[in-house]
Amino acid sequence: MSGGKAFARAWPTLLQALNRRFPDIDVRETTAAGQAAYLARELVDCGCELVIAVGGDGTVSDVVDGILSSSRPRTAFSLIPNGTGCDFARNFRLAKTPESIVNQIAAAPLRCIDVVRLSGTAVDGGNVVRHFANIASVGVSGEIVRSMNEAPRNLLMGGSTRFMLYSALGIIRYRPQSVRVVIDGEDVYAGAVTVACIANGAWFGGGMHVVPQADLTDGLLDVAVMRATSKIGQLGLLARLHRAAHVSHPLLSFHKGRTVEITPIGEGRFSCEADGENPGLSALRAEILPAGLAMRI
Repeated sequence: MSGGKAFARAWPTLLQALNRRFPDIDVRETTAAGQAAYLARELVDCGCELVIAVGGDGTVSDVVDGILSSSRPRTAFSLIPNGTGCDFARNFRLAKTPESIVNQIAAAPLRCIDVVRLSGTAVDGGNVVRHFANIASVGVSGEIVRSMNEAPRNLLMGGSTRFMLYSALGIIRYRPQSVRVVIDGEDVYAGAVTVACIANGAWFGGGMHVVPQADLTDGLLDVAVMRATSKIGQLGLLARLHRAAHVSHPLLSFHKGRTVEITPIGEGRFSCEADGENPGLSALRAEILPAGLAMRI
């Protein structure tokens, strides 16, 4: 569970709803970045049958990683969105209020969706393996996420507004990075990119419908590669993303596959993000795990 002041005010009512539907509930609150993965893994290893993440995309991603790296990776997962972006939740037909979502979770049958294993070499030379639920990307989006996560949080600014602001700032600062994109062992692109997305879900960036055709149950990753363009071109792309008006852009290509590798060409920063968090990788490999995540939603 994570949340700010507004959520703290709503939490007592939500907790009552959770206690009514799940009398044996064990509530754990995160106090540091990345702690949700540890807490989820601990709960699952102790026999928990359902883990509900209350938070944004980063919390969801950490909880999913905790479950899948536990001794019982088929433990059911669910979510109550509360956070900056909540883009993964957009892939589901959730009820409108947290209390109604609790009732929806309690009544929902078990279903399985795809999930993604992300691996690569860390900036410090070590190996990183983790899982993500929604989207990982390289390029200007990685710079935007890094800037957002390093900046003080403005409590008066909503998630979408905050992302749009930092997107504009990130575009101004971003210098196109050259990368090689390999899908299922085949080279599909080598050169400078504005952004390259590896998608399980369809939305990121606080409501940007970046890969409209993404399907959580097709056993495939959807990859979008936007070749480098001018600052004006990047800002124009940003304006079109929310309404999915970018899909016919001449510099944009879409691909599908089961494994995706993105590696830098030459020197310079390799800016990447996964579910709105910076994994600190100098190169990455993503592999789809078909029906790898059990959910009640």
